[in-house]
Amino acid sequence: MAWPGNDHAMTVVAGLDVGNATTEVVVLASGRLLGADRLPTRGRKGSADSLRGAAALVRRIERRLGLRVDEARVAPLRAVDTATLTVPDIAPPTGRLRVLAAGVATPGGAGACVGVPLWLDRPDQPPSNPGSVVSGSVVSGSGLSGSGLSGSGLSGSGAAGSGLAESGLFAPANGPVIAVVPPGLGYARAAERLRGLRSTGVPVGAVLVAGDEGVLIANRLDGQVPVIDQVDPASIEACTLLAVEVRQPGQPLTLLADPVALGAALSLGEAESADATTLSRSLLDYSNAVVGLQGAAADGHRSGEPWVMASGERVTLRTACAKLLGWPVGAVRALSTQSGQVEVDDLFAVDLAAVADTATARRGSLGRAVLVASLHRLDRHIDHAALLGDLLGRPVRCVLSEPSAARLGACTTPGARGDAVVVDVGAGTLDVIAPDGEVVAAGAGDLLTAAIAETLGVPRAAADWVKRGPCLRVTDGQRFEAEDGSRGFLDRPAAAAMIGMLAVSGPAGLLPFDRRHSPAEWRAVRLRLKQAVFSANLDRALRTLGPDLRQVLLVGGPAGDDELLGAALRTLPAGIPAGRASVGGTLPGQPVGHRYAVALGLALSQQ
Repeated sequence: MAWPGNDHAMTVVAGLDVGNATTEVVVLASGRLLGADRLPTRGRKGSADSLRGAAALVRRIERRLGLRVDEARVAPLRAVDTATLTVPDIAPPTGRLRVLAAGVATPGGAGACVGVPLWLDRPDQPPSNPGSVVSGSVVSGSGLSGSGLSGSGLSGSGAAGSGLAESGLFAPANGPVIAVVPPGLGYARAAERLRGLRSTGVPVGAVLVAGDEGVLIANRLDGQVPVIDQVDPASIEACTLLAVEVRQPGQPLTLLADPVALGAALSLGEAESADATTLSRSLLDYSNAVVGLQGAAADGHRSGEPWVMASGERVTLRTACAKLLGWPVGAVRALSTQSGQVEVDDLFAVDLAAVADTATARRGSLGRAVLVASLHRLDRHIDHAALLGDLLGRPVRCVLSEPSAARLGACTTPGARGDAVVVDVGAGTLDVIAPDGEVVAAGAGDLLTAAIAETLGVPRAAADWVKRGPCLRVTDGQRFEAEDGSRGFLDRPAAAAMIGMLAVSGPAGLLPFDRRHSPAEWRAVRLRLKQAVFSANLDRALRTLGPDLRQVLLVGGPAGDDELLGAALRTLPAGIPAGRASVGGTLPGQPVGHRYAVALGLALSQQ
């Protein structure tokens, strides 16, 4: 926007907001809004680099508007260190049971089988049960019969003896075996050995492959034998019994996801039923998996499990995720991960596994990581106004705090009440500002970006676009399917690589990002993530502040997300209006939207 003339009788004032992610400037003269601009913040907020970036921004808007700023105003910069990190999942204790693989992309065959491992490259491997040896017939000894398990393949018969004797392999007499294809054997040789064993009656009920050749092996076998590849051989070594199941894509597991059936198949005692339940729960919605039974339970100590310190109590991070919603802002004072322990002034976290449960998303489609946002105020006594004044060569004054300036700027929205609560959604923090108080909570835009990136397995730069709103699925080169099921035509043909993918509008056209979810499923997950990050944190901050709500105004960069307003309305008590600010809407000049509330408030402030 250009100022029609530079009247030197008027004082031109620039309000400068140096934030954690962006630095914003608003220029006023005699109450008229002349223009606004922003740049990414250089370095850490309050640092010399950030002030040099602010000075450069002022000079840029001066050139754009064709005028000279007479005075700049800033808030006392609250130097804070905000961080967002991803804490990988630590599997819950399951006693002797272990998940060796789940949801591999290239399984083969179909069916379920429980049996002992049989390595195809070990003619001298010991039998499963002591004293059971091959002696020209099926070995004697106890084993699972596999009755009732579809796809178990062949039942044991006396014909097994000659085949095993020739190969030198050992196998149990009364149940199927799980053939293990070690690294380097090759799919052709492995398939040849498997066909030879099965032709002589060896009950090969399933096949596990160390490499990624499961489909190639399955295609060379007769019958529907379940084959799962990309299984770690070292994990198989520790197991005395294996359970394998492969269903058609999209079909849930029926044996491994049923703790009663799994316990019976593995002959688990009553004391291990809880372990089976925990493990089966983790396999819901998978279509293939391998479970191993070890000879002894692993050490129950879960080394490296993160924890937080809240109100003098040490709580594991995953446990704290559920409790954070009830704790006030500032309750958590320390976080410990494998990288060490750090002090914090606030912490907020999102458990992706819990989000998946509430969104009824397919198990494993969101992961089980915990996303953590922390806030730590830094003690820095620097005269930022003086430093910025030296850089600009003109007066710079500190006149208002950031929260007070945000309220003043936000209340230039048409229809704003004087007692409105302003919610400033930033990159690292959520500031909730009432007329008589404020709360600064960790966790905002960056936390949502990290959650989207972890869920989809995409870079955070892409996640920043994906999180903003609805997507579509490219069904062919010209057509799409929307989240509501409607279909239409694309404005321009899509690249062949995009077909079948979800996509959003990006910086250079359609940005493809996922093949695993349907449009409707991703909508449910995306909205639930926003509720878990924004709505839950807003509710926590409002309860800490304890204001008598009359109206809520959203400001800040992430407030431009159209779905965030809906998330706020679902969080607030019934009848409380919430809206996105139109900063500068009651002033002469063009409003600047949902950004620039702090910068405008500073420019409007009276000394």
